[in-house]
Amino acid sequence: MNGNLAHALALAAATLLLLPFAIALLVGWTPSRLGAREVSRPYAYAILCLYLQAPLNTLPRMVDAPLGVVTAGVAVGVACGGAAVAFLVLALRAARRLVPEGER
Repeated sequence: MNGNLAHALALAAATLLLLPFAIALLVGWTPSRLGAREVSRPYAYAILCLYLQAPLNTLPRMVDAPLGVVTAGVAVGVACGGAAVAFLVLALRAARRLVPEGER
């Protein structure tokens, strides 16, 4: 399972597209569509969980790790995907708490 150019490109794309946005949300920048800080923090954690899937899936392949290490990386990546879903649900619940009942 030797890594190829596609793995390197996927890792670079995830680093350039997901990581800066998540860090900006954690530092305090909040897009106007998210509204409140209580909503942006779970989104940031969800994006970080999605970003973690890229190195967990690509790095073991790129260094030609044994099959067990690659499988463990994929399993942890799937768990990170589940954590991302949980954080997105938390963000949805926070957003619904902030909107008054009459505006829904």
